[in-house]
Amino acid sequence: MFDLIANILSFLYDINNSYVVAIVLLTTIVLVISTPLTLSGTKSMLKMQLLQPELKAIQNKYGKDEREAMNVEMMEFYKENNINPVGGCVPLLFQIPVFLVLYRVILGITRRATPTGIELGEVVGSLNAGEAAEVIDTDGLLEFNPAFISEDSQMFMDLSSTNVMESIGFDLARSASQVLGDGIVPALPYLILVAVVGASGFIQHRMIRSRNTGAAANPTQEMIMKYIPFFLPIFSFTLPAAIVFYFLVSNIYRIGQQAYITRSFYSGDDSLGAQIRTQREDDEKGGKKKGKQDAVNAGSANKKNGSSASKKNGSGTSKSNNKSKAKSKSNGQGGSGANGGKSGKKKKSPAAAGVSTAPGRNNRKSGS
Repeated sequence: MFDLIANILSFLYDINNSYVVAIVLLTTIVLVISTPLTLSGTKSMLKMQLLQPELKAIQNKYGKDEREAMNVEMMEFYKENNINPVGGCVPLLFQIPVFLVLYRVILGITRRATPTGIELGEVVGSLNAGEAAEVIDTDGLLEFNPAFISEDSQMFMDLSSTNVMESIGFDLARSASQVLGDGIVPALPYLILVAVVGASGFIQHRMIRSRNTGAAANPTQEMIMKYIPFFLPIFSFTLPAAIVFYFLVSNIYRIGQQAYITRSFYSGDDSLGAQIRTQREDDEKGGKKKGKQDAVNAGSANKKNGSSASKKNGSGTSKSNNKSKAKSKSNGQGGSGANGGKSGKKKKSPAAAGVSTAPGRNNRKSGS
């Protein structure tokens, strides 16, 4: 893979003798190859969002012990609707290895020979030729010793003879942080390049966020797209300028690509993005309506329960009051009969009973 990318880069350089143009062409080739994967992955992701209610219905249909049957039905569902569940990640999975290979190729073709390596090579060459081994004084010579590319290629000869990877005023083998050590003036073009890379990444991120349908996006893609605009300038500051040009061309290409995706999949009432947006709005309206109905039902239930409790409490209070009145009446009547009977009986006087008193007799005696 390293040799393949390096030989393509070397071939493109042989055509125009410009390192930057060769990197731009190589980056464009990689992105053009990955574009169908990007479009297909975007379409699959939108279809999955649109059919999410049906997917949830399939998941709810099976229990925890029936995951195998659930996976079989879900795979059949994906096949019937022409959906790739990992389609949104495929372009990223394709481009990340290419970036890593290109990064290694750039480092490889700008590899410098060390004095120890040169001396060792001279010794080994002398021994193989049957000559006496002599250690030569390299005097600190640090030349390019490009890897991965053919020694008879134009790129190999130019790199090894000039010891710089210079193009349009940049030494593509050096980073902005390295050039900054020479002063702010020579580092200014590198710093501007890093700033443009950061701005283009931010524009791309804003384009993607602006067409959000409100549905859940792929978590991996969402995380990558969220943090790349912030980390990309940091990486670009420490990486060779050749890699930074790769970032810049990639961002500019993707800005155009995202504009095409927005127009194709998110514009118009019949687009997948518009259908997802309509579905989400209907779900929100249905949720609000259900919430209001639940609130009304809860209020009616509370009112009914309150009325029943009040009626029950009122009935119990009335019965208690009636019982208290009955008890009071009973106590009043019983007390009147007993006490009244005793108080109504008057003690008869002796006269009334026809019994004479002692003083009467004495009077009669005295009169006779």
